[in-house]
Amino acid sequence: MADLDLMKRAVEKPVPIAPHTYLHFYNGGKLRAKFMGEADPKDDYRSEEWFFSTNRAVTPGRENPPDKGFSRIYLPNGEVVLLHDLLKALPIETLGERHHKRFGTKLGILVKIFDVGDDAHIPVHWHPSPAFSKKHLNDDYGKNEAWVVLDTRPQAKTWVGWKEDIDPKDFRRWLEAQDREEMLRHMHEFVPHPRDIIFLRDSYAHSLGSGVCIMEPQEPTDWNILAEWEGFPFGKKDAACGLDWDTALQAVKFEKMPLDYLNGYVRRKPEVVRRENGSVEEKLVPDEAKQYFDVKRMIVKGQLTMNGGQGFYCISGISGKGKLSGKFGEHPIARGKFYFIPACLPGYRLLSEGTEPLEVMCFYPPTT
Repeated sequence: MADLDLMKRAVEKPVPIAPHTYLHFYNGGKLRAKFMGEADPKDDYRSEEWFFSTNRAVTPGRENPPDKGFSRIYLPNGEVVLLHDLLKALPIETLGERHHKRFGTKLGILVKIFDVGDDAHIPVHWHPSPAFSKKHLNDDYGKNEAWVVLDTRPQAKTWVGWKEDIDPKDFRRWLEAQDREEMLRHMHEFVPHPRDIIFLRDSYAHSLGSGVCIMEPQEPTDWNILAEWEGFPFGKKDAACGLDWDTALQAVKFEKMPLDYLNGYVRRKPEVVRRENGSVEEKLVPDEAKQYFDVKRMIVKGQLTMNGGQGFYCISGISGKGKLSGKFGEHPIARGKFYFIPACLPGYRLLSEGTEPLEVMCFYPPTT
């Protein structure tokens, strides 16, 4: 573990988060790399960026070293270490006493970027509920999630929920036949656009086509029950998280998703909750989400006060340029740059630079 004095110095200011991507089972990564500011962005299976995580990623059909998925940070001397090492060394300073008492040294949230490349797709799949995970997967977490669309390609499509009630026997036939087209024919289809916001509860079937790049806060797991395995580097059993399929199918809702629920609750509009001299803070997910995570967007024209005493969170630059300015000095923020804000850090200001507003998003752990 890194020197403790270095870690103590680190939490006196916003902690810069280092890039962390890896090979996934679906091709993509060009828009992710573009967002991150990488040279020569391309689709190379490095389709996910786990920038706020104390969870191990286990990818079917790929190598899964013990530290895969754990976010990295920069210490004041430039050394790159695991964020989790910092949390374990200074749990109260970083996480706060209340969170530490409930979650130990884990974040209780996971935030990533994923990008589906040309001629690729993410299979029809669903995520277990916390109750299902506890019963069948030896885990307290399911996978409730939100999507904030960062970028798209012209052919982008998304499918969420069933258009009508589905007979489980029919679905089992489509599953065994690996008939993706029949599954999609029964699902709501829409075209995603940058800045779209989706809040997706566990157990709903969904799929993403080629050409969509999303920033996703979620419960801290990697549980995905995948109804497709043909053409991917994993088999039928791994697609079901190692469960038998009779059990795995108990985790998905076969009931119709009403259009008013899809368009009025799942697909969301931001709600302004604070204004300050032309700058705004927006609420992006419903109150129901706070048991899993919370997400806010700040659009800064000039400056915006960020109060202390809010617990820890992650701040992500989305567009524009600016600074985090406080007693700790000034730290630049722009698209693709992330900071961990420790619980012990006092308040500060977000300052925009140039003519374009500074846009950031903040990701918070469960609060209910």
